[in-house]
Amino acid sequence: MASASTQPAALSAEQAKVVLAEVIQAFSAPENAVRMDEARDNACNDMGKMLQFVLPVATQIQQEVIKAYGFSCDGEGGSDAGRRVRRGKAGVGSGEGAGSVGP
Repeated sequence: MASASTQPAALSAEQAKVVLAEVIQAFSAPENAVRMDEARDNACNDMGKMLQFVLPVATQIQQEVIKAYGFSCDGEGGSDAGRRVRRGKAGVGSGEGAGSVGP
């Protein structure tokens, strides 16, 4: 079980951009593109099946990237990474968000 002292570091706006670029790149990787195509094919354009087949594959691909930044490989880790990326990018071009992006 992870303790509160193993929290990932705050993300700057530049780090948030890097994380997002790496996640996008991971989805473009041939093996992940095949996984996503298979999941979409299995879902047959049905929203319920999309949640059943596509969402878990997409989440796994994202988690493979964000774990390198200290985020846990569970739903909470993905949510935390999303919050920190949004906060890190909030100041891009606006002068805001330059401070810590912790919880």
